[in-house]
Amino acid sequence: MVQVSYSYKNREFIHLEDSIMNQIAESGKRMLFALLEPIHDVLMQENGKIRICLDEHPNIELEGFSAPVKHKIERTLRGEDHDA
Repeated sequence: MVQVSYSYKNREFIHLEDSIMNQIAESGKRMLFALLEPIHDVLMQENGKIRICLDEHPNIELEGFSAPVKHKIERTLRGEDHDA
């Protein structure tokens, strides 16, 4: 199972309290999973967390994934070919 959360100023959010912000967050999660669709089968075999950090320098952190899967996720998010 893959969990997606947001982080801001060292606080982690699974669900945001503001309904509009929560809708935006859920939309972001759907887009992230759409990007990762090509490796869906591999992801479903992992127990990991994708944290979307919204601080001054936004980034995506991956936790709990095996090294090969983490590499595939990173390549997918960068738009690189999986077969290369």
